[in-house]
Amino acid sequence: MFFKKSLMAGLALFGLAATTVSAALSTDDFVEAAWMTTRFYGAQRSGQGPNWVADGTNYTTSFLKDAYQGKDMTGGWFDCGDHVMFGQTQGYSAYILALAYAEFTEGFYDLYTGDYTDYKAAKDYTRKSGKANKVRDLLEELRYEADFWVKAAPDGNTFISVKGDGNADHQKWVTPGKMSTLGSGNGGDTRTMTANANDSYSSGMAAAMLAVMARVDPDESNRTKYLKGAKNAYTYAMAHKGVTTSGSFYNANWWNGRVTDGQFLAALELYRTTKEDKYKSDAEDVFYDLDFSGGASTPMNYANAIPLSVIVGHSIGIDSDDYGAATPKMFLDKMYKNKAQSGVFIPEKKGSGDFPVRSPSGGAFLYALYAKYYDDNSYDSDIEKNIAYLLGDNSSKKSYVVGFTSNGANAPTAPHHRGYYANEDEGREVDSGLRPPEKNKLLGGMIAGDFNSGSHNGTVSNYSTNEVCVDLNAPLVGALGYILSKKAPKSDAVLGTQSSPLVQPAKDTTTTTPATQDTTTKNPVVKDSTIAIGGMAMMGNTFSMRNANGVVSVASAKAAPFKVQVFDLKGNEIQSIESKGREVFFLPKAKGVLQVRVTSQSAKMTYTIKSL
Repeated sequence: MFFKKSLMAGLALFGLAATTVSAALSTDDFVEAAWMTTRFYGAQRSGQGPNWVADGTNYTTSFLKDAYQGKDMTGGWFDCGDHVMFGQTQGYSAYILALAYAEFTEGFYDLYTGDYTDYKAAKDYTRKSGKANKVRDLLEELRYEADFWVKAAPDGNTFISVKGDGNADHQKWVTPGKMSTLGSGNGGDTRTMTANANDSYSSGMAAAMLAVMARVDPDESNRTKYLKGAKNAYTYAMAHKGVTTSGSFYNANWWNGRVTDGQFLAALELYRTTKEDKYKSDAEDVFYDLDFSGGASTPMNYANAIPLSVIVGHSIGIDSDDYGAATPKMFLDKMYKNKAQSGVFIPEKKGSGDFPVRSPSGGAFLYALYAKYYDDNSYDSDIEKNIAYLLGDNSSKKSYVVGFTSNGANAPTAPHHRGYYANEDEGREVDSGLRPPEKNKLLGGMIAGDFNSGSHNGTVSNYSTNEVCVDLNAPLVGALGYILSKKAPKSDAVLGTQSSPLVQPAKDTTTTTPATQDTTTKNPVVKDSTIAIGGMAMMGNTFSMRNANGVVSVASAKAAPFKVQVFDLKGNEIQSIESKGREVFFLPKAKGVLQVRVTSQSAKMTYTIKSL
């Protein structure tokens, strides 16, 4: 049972509908889960690190000799419980997390320092010992990954899609630092680099991630660096069409030809960041060729980003139904809600080896994006219910996140993850009774799972049930960010953090009717500024609006919170959108001549647009 009527009276305080709050999990429980699953990426750090699970071992750094043609290729995230970097899943994961950060920023908190010195000094790796450092935690984890992708795409003709060899890597059950010393035959230095493969998917996802980072990072030098890397990876992605095969670990056939989503999402995010029309044109061209039918056959996962493309496309006004596919709502409902069991997105295949956890977390994340882009929070209860299920709010009290035991949940105790056990004895076998240091028990990784059993499998070598991976965690982190952005958002002012300034619309030479300003009132009011498709209007550097190809964008020059209301000529409100200060994009829900009213605490402006 997920809800209690006795809780309903106080639920509105958290910003979600009354039916969305689980009886078993409090807001603080969701904060705990978000903290753990975000910090999991710090346990996946390759290179100089720091990697917090390596604290206390003899080898705190790893694979410092990673290089390609003399260029440094250290860093990035390990794939799962191994030490290979597979770009096929890493690019997908990095983009999802960057996108989540961009869309649900206020749901991601500042609870620890990115080098983990706070925990180390306290000799306590629980949440209470973390120290805020005025940078949101997810941003710090993302920066570590983004810095690697910049190295991996040094120019438009070069891209590193895999670091290491999976077969050699799996010979020994030791920490990454120790493995680095064992020689290439046992997965150590010097590792092979898979370079310049026919891979549009990994490179496209990396480009998309970097394009988002070039928009959201508050550090100007980082934004410049990430945008250059994004363009390099994008150039590479557009010149190829495929995905890297890595032996028995990742085979290109698993994508069933769905390899152009990387190109689409890269073009889309570069357009959102730069406002250069060529990227939107490229996105539209690629979107037309996406395999909607094939992508609707299975829930979102690293080898099927079609559902993600369908939803994110709306952020720049591209909808799947305009291309002969189902509406985004129909697309998602067919895949998730219509097949739900008591509201939980249980997949048809749900046993060990099926990685069933992807369905509840992926569905929750997609619906969260849908809620943002379509201004529709009717799925909020489904989003929270599915995440709560994965955190132990189910009949078996079975949590799928290593270390998450809130409210009496039973967490996994035998994750398939080499660093977790801190073992540096190369003679030890995987199932030889290894026990982790106490601090590592809060790993925060979500296991592959088994929905057919009410208890956890305790065999470490059983990777099909117990492996933890960056791609499994990414949608979970994203959905948790959405939940907290609604239940308990934390603004920059509250945290003392800084978000990047809004990207201003590209210069547009289209002639528009000049805006007229009413100076008789305290707040400036634009009485009438008619903007046809393709036009842009600005007034006193307060707001800027652009109506391009039917998509309207509104930004505040001062990055201050504002509200957008759309009215027909009879004065009926058609839609309303609120922004914390970031630029908003929307597709008018009516045709004809409409009035758009933009209001902030210090200004009010009204535009007239023509929606065709």
